[in-house]
Amino acid sequence: MSQSPTPIHDAVREHYAERARSADSCCGSSCGCNNDLYDEKLIADLPGEIASFTLGCGDPITLASLQPGETVLDLGSGGGLDCFLAAKQVGPTGHVIGVDMTPEMLAKARANAAKLNAANVEFREGYLEKLPVEDASVDVVISNCVINLSPDKQQVFREVYRVLRSPDPASGKPGGRVAVSDIVTNGQLPEAVQKSMEAWGACVAGALDQRDYVRGLSEAGFANVQVQPKSDTDKALAALPVGVPFSATVTAVKTGQGEGETRSKGEEIECSAPGGSEARLKDSEALLSRIVNITPIADGYEFLLTGDPAETRALAEAFIREEAACCSFLHFDLAEVPGGLRLRLASTPAGVEFAKEAFSQAGTNVKWLSN
Repeated sequence: MSQSPTPIHDAVREHYAERARSADSCCGSSCGCNNDLYDEKLIADLPGEIASFTLGCGDPITLASLQPGETVLDLGSGGGLDCFLAAKQVGPTGHVIGVDMTPEMLAKARANAAKLNAANVEFREGYLEKLPVEDASVDVVISNCVINLSPDKQQVFREVYRVLRSPDPASGKPGGRVAVSDIVTNGQLPEAVQKSMEAWGACVAGALDQRDYVRGLSEAGFANVQVQPKSDTDKALAALPVGVPFSATVTAVKTGQGEGETRSKGEEIECSAPGGSEARLKDSEALLSRIVNITPIADGYEFLLTGDPAETRALAEAFIREEAACCSFLHFDLAEVPGGLRLRLASTPAGVEFAKEAFSQAGTNVKWLSN
């Protein structure tokens, strides 16, 4: 690898090296990932120790709709699970390339490939920002809770565009496509979380605002960029403009028009609830600046708030009143805890309907989809 690692690369590499050494599945509790990401039929033929080692937050294989004979690139391939699933779908005439920067993960993936006799899979050491892959040689790029870990996501998007094939007018073959599961936000994360190396490794600190994710792919040259919260809980959290991480699927296609030419002028998404105001958003930002820790719970998140106790409580209570009045998709709970105040946000079934309404006016190049 010729690229010089950054402190973020080093922190992420050590985080995942330890996962490989301990066989600890899931990138971190903040990802919301688990061992039930895939349909049982999809992983039924794999040995348990391979099928259960997932470091992702979704199922990019089903999302990608892979076809026999295609060449697939997996960004941050980890122990190789998604590569092996992809290899089954593209068949012996297809090819799968996994790229990872962590030697321990590469060793684990290659050992797994040998166990499976996966002849159409290979693993290469490299950074997402400088992929060891030839230009225009890939049909599909997949990734599972990894792009958020990069300190230079725009360069990752440019590299993905570079390695994907352009459309072939003569044969009618479309351009390459992107099928990614990742962690995003709707609003900026607290600065303290963004600067936390531990949070980078746990898939939180590097999460992009969904607008920046879409804008970055569009500026790299991609068209038809689509973002879809993964679950009902994610749909509810996506509608809250306070930088809450949630899992989403991201898809896009390479049209061959070139960098920046497919960017949509209408890509901004209205994220505030009906009747929202600038003052309300400013209050949310003021509260956001006091968050020092985010902890996932089964149906939402808990935030630790610090600062002057009276001021912080007043901000939190005002926020709850505003959000509860117009955004009934969340249940709120505020309590004093050691070190500050705990604000708990948990989604309700009404969140799904609110998310649909909040994003119904999305621009032509940004589509929030419901199942």
